[in-house]
Amino acid sequence: MQAPTRPEDAGGHHPQSVPGAGSELPARGEYVVRNAHVITMDETLGEIEDGDVHVRDGAIVAVGRGLEAPDAETIRGDGLIALPGFIETHWHMWGAVARNMSGHVEGTGYYYVSRLLGKFFTPQNNACGVRLALAEGLYSGITTVNNWSHNLLDPGYADAEMRAHLAAGGRACFSYGYSRKTPKDSTLPLEDIADFQDRWFKGGTRTPDGLISLAIAPRGPENNPIETCATEWEFARARGIRVTSHMGTNPKRVDDRQGIQTLAKAGLLGPDLLLIHVTHHSDEDLRLLAETQTPVSLSPYTELRTGFGITPVGKFLEAGVPVSLSVDTTILCGNADMFAIMKAIENIENGRIEDEFAISSERVLEMATINGARALGIDDQVGSLTPGKRADLILVRTTDVNMMPKTVPTRMLVQSAEPNNIETVMVDGRLLKKGGRLTTIDLDDLVKETAETIERARVEASVPGAGEGIQELI
Repeated sequence: MQAPTRPEDAGGHHPQSVPGAGSELPARGEYVVRNAHVITMDETLGEIEDGDVHVRDGAIVAVGRGLEAPDAETIRGDGLIALPGFIETHWHMWGAVARNMSGHVEGTGYYYVSRLLGKFFTPQNNACGVRLALAEGLYSGITTVNNWSHNLLDPGYADAEMRAHLAAGGRACFSYGYSRKTPKDSTLPLEDIADFQDRWFKGGTRTPDGLISLAIAPRGPENNPIETCATEWEFARARGIRVTSHMGTNPKRVDDRQGIQTLAKAGLLGPDLLLIHVTHHSDEDLRLLAETQTPVSLSPYTELRTGFGITPVGKFLEAGVPVSLSVDTTILCGNADMFAIMKAIENIENGRIEDEFAISSERVLEMATINGARALGIDDQVGSLTPGKRADLILVRTTDVNMMPKTVPTRMLVQSAEPNNIETVMVDGRLLKKGGRLTTIDLDDLVKETAETIERARVEASVPGAGEGIQELI
C-alpha cells in the first residue's frame, strides 16, 4: 500500500489534483417528452395525463398535450411519470465514502468517526466523497443538492469539491462551512469565503452557468455566542448569500438561551436562513419561524438514528413553517433515496399522531420539489415544470414490478417508487441519466477511487495515538 498522502501535500488549488476536472458535459439538446403522466408541481398547470414537456437550450419551453416541436428529439413517455427533479437541502457530501461506518458502541459513533476520519482526508478525498454523493443523488433523481461542507481544512478543499460539482453537471447549493481547525467561538473563515465567492461566483450568488449557488454553514447559536452568529449572518447578507445552520437537536436547548428565540431577538431569522433538524422546539419557536417564514430541512433517517427525536413534520405544517427534505449523511442513513425519505415522512407523521390521514402524499411531494427550491432560494429556476424555468426533470417507470399497476401517480411515487425505477434524469436540459445509466460519472473509476480513499483514511486513523476507538472499525 502506498504511503498515505497528508492534507498539506494534497495539491491545494491545482485543477489537476481533482480527477475528472474539466470533463465535457452532455450538450443541451432540444427534447420533447411525449405522452407521459406529467406532475408539474405548478399550482396552475397541475397534473397532465398523456402530457408533453418541451425543452430547448436548457429551459422548459412548454408543457401540455400535443405540443408542436418539429425540431425536437422525442423521448417517449409512455408508461412514465414526468416530474421535477428532487431538491435535497442538507447533505454532508464529503463523508459519503465513509458510508455505514457509524457503529453502535462508544467510540464508533457518527461524530467521533467523522471528525477523526475527516482530519486524514485530502482535498481529493473530499472531492471523491462529493462525486460518490452526486452519483448516487443523480441516479436517485436528486437534481439539486445542498452540499453542507464542513470538512474544509483549507480553501483547497472547497475548490476540489467545486470541481467535482462542475464535472458532474448537477445543480447545487455550496454551503461553505467550518472544520476542526476553526477555533471554538470563532466565525467561519470569512476572508476565505469572500475569496471563494469572488473566484467561483464572480462576486455574485450563482456561478456564471447558474447551476451552483452559494451559502454559508456556520455552527449556529447552539455552539457559538450570538455575537459570533450575528457577524457571520451580516457578512452573508451583505454579500447576498444564504445561511444554513443546525438547530434544535438537543432537548436541553429548546429555551431562549441558545436557540430560535435568541436568533429572533438578534434579527437573524428570515427566509434566507435554512435551519436543519429542529426536532426540539417550543410553541413560541414555531410561531417565530412561521412569522418570519424561516424554512426547516428534515432528514428523518438520521434524526431517528442519532436520537434527535421523532421528526415532527406535522407540527411545522400546522404552524405554517416551510418544510423541505434532506439526506444529511450516508454515514448514518446508509443511502440517498428521496423516495424512502418521502415515505418515512408520511408514515412517521401518521404514526406519531395515530391517524391514517395525517398527511397526504401530495404534500410530501411538495417538500421534495418546490419547497426544497424555495428553501434554497432557487424557486425562480427549478422546483416545478413551469415554462421559463430550467429543465430539471426526471422520468419514473410505472411498469416495473414494484410500481404496477398504474393507479394514483403521486401516491405511487411516495409509497412505492425506488431509485431503480428512474429511467431518465435531466438537469438544465442535459441528460445526466439516460436509459438508467449515468452519463457524466464513471462508476468503474468511482468504485476504485472510493475504496482507495476510505482504506487510506482508515489506515492512518488506526495508527496509535490517532484516536482511541477507531480500531473497532478497522
